[in-house]
Amino acid sequence: VQTKEGLNIALATGKIEDATTDVIVNSVFKALNLKEGALSNAIFQAAGPQLQVLLNAKKSSGTVGDVIVTEGCQLKSMFVYHAVTPAKGTAQDQAMKALSGIFRDCLNKAEDRGMTSISFPTIGTGQLGFSKDHVAQVLYGEISKFSHKRQTKSLTEVTVILYSGDTETQQVFTEELKKHFSKNTVSVGCTFNRCTICILGHFSKIITTSEMHETKMGSVTIQAVTGDITKETTDVIVNSSNENFTLKRGVSKAILEAAGQAVEAECQKLEMKPYVSVIHAVAPRLDVDRTKHSKGVAQLKKAIKGSLQLAERNNCVSVALPICGKSQAGVDSDTITDNFISSFSQADSQRITDIQVTLSVRIMQESKQGTESLTIEGLGKDVLKASKKLANPQKLFLSTDEDIPTHWDVVINTSCHTVTLAAGTAEYKRVQDKFQATCKQTIITIDRIQNPLLWKTLQMKKRNMDQKNGHQNNEKTLFHGTTEDAVAIINEHGFNRSYAGKNAACYGNGTYFAVNATYSAKDLYSKPNQNGEKHMYLCQVLTGDYTLGKIGMVVPPPKTLNSCNDDEANPTIFVVFHDNHAYPEYLIKFK
Repeated sequence: VQTKEGLNIALATGKIEDATTDVIVNSVFKALNLKEGALSNAIFQAAGPQLQVLLNAKKSSGTVGDVIVTEGCQLKSMFVYHAVTPAKGTAQDQAMKALSGIFRDCLNKAEDRGMTSISFPTIGTGQLGFSKDHVAQVLYGEISKFSHKRQTKSLTEVTVILYSGDTETQQVFTEELKKHFSKNTVSVGCTFNRCTICILGHFSKIITTSEMHETKMGSVTIQAVTGDITKETTDVIVNSSNENFTLKRGVSKAILEAAGQAVEAECQKLEMKPYVSVIHAVAPRLDVDRTKHSKGVAQLKKAIKGSLQLAERNNCVSVALPICGKSQAGVDSDTITDNFISSFSQADSQRITDIQVTLSVRIMQESKQGTESLTIEGLGKDVLKASKKLANPQKLFLSTDEDIPTHWDVVINTSCHTVTLAAGTAEYKRVQDKFQATCKQTIITIDRIQNPLLWKTLQMKKRNMDQKNGHQNNEKTLFHGTTEDAVAIINEHGFNRSYAGKNAACYGNGTYFAVNATYSAKDLYSKPNQNGEKHMYLCQVLTGDYTLGKIGMVVPPPKTLNSCNDDEANPTIFVVFHDNHAYPEYLIKFK
């Protein structure tokens, strides 16, 4: 279902550790031992032991109602929200009050952190023995209030994961969904007289014949066949058109020829409405009821979903979709856009040359307005093969032998890891001395941030900057104060442009770094949490050639400058305007 404010709510059966949403919610007891409890242990087994390490590093007191955020480690989700739940035997009203706060806190945290999707388990309905009806009512109530009251709209999808072996819980949560949202929402893919539950990530065995491949997902049968879509006898056929709905080529041309002028006439009415993503037209000469037309490759996923939802609302039971966008015969060029292309090494370039020779395609690397791209030209089938080989420039980039620091602990793939430094070690003392040179506050912990992707990117950017600037004095060690809520995102993704001008913009709308720790220790930048603890990064920052910054700057002035500052002669603040020009090397927690 979808609320009036546009928040999608879905039910799914399966294992929450298999969810692909940005966030999954876990329930833990006060001891914060992930091996205690079936749900928590399942998530722990899927995520790996690093998840417990991250949870322990938060040093939470384990108060009932707390929500502790960690990275997802080996899970498909980026983050896990660990909710400390009431103990078994807690009075029903007290338990529901605690769960209400947990659900509300999880939703707000996801929204504040810019997440787009979150999955909840049916917390408390298993071993804890709380009323299934009450838990469902509390969860749906908090989702409804969140949808109505929130100011921003980052979160678009809330999924409730139901255990596949518990039909009673499935029935209760389905019925409560109908009761709670039937008067306050619009239906999306779910009509209340026949509400269905999707099965999370589960397809049946694929059956292959000479004519088709077939599988099932729940009650839905999915077939891949070859043939003429205009001859299909399904209730609906889906067509990908251009933005003007002129239908003069490809599959659209075939449909027009089979359906006649009626479809074209209906589509012509929409030519002045280029932002319509899904419409339907009756095709009187075809053996189908409706034809859908979707705008643009960029909206393809949304348009296909909308087509299926429209078919559902019109009580259609079968839909035929072509390979939307481009066919193998018709593709003669493709463009891949990715910032990692600018970081390709000589070995990467040689690999591209090899692909051109073996597949008889032409590959051109271009840079326009700061956007890096590869354009591939050639025969359709060869372009498709080349695109597949080059589809992930980031993966190609990471496969290089760029050395990571020798003092790092073991690194697994591209995951981000934090390592708490032991007090008294040379590494700890080096960071401590730099911090205490200007800031006398008490250090609680120092964590080393190990993010191979961010590190390798910074090194590649530094080499490019060294070459362009003609010298190697382009990097500085600087401080950056931040809030506790931002730590996980910075560790994983670095200082992207969402942080530009977050706390200051006197010298331009970039990310600010300070020479002295005492500056970043101000409450304005490193805001204390409820325990009075503050957070500051010691960073490697590419300042390059710089100049005096001004209010309103979004890039440095011309003349190939790389950053701005507050004083050209004796700078204490540096502002960088590009993603991947700073690495959060150490996180200092202090009071």
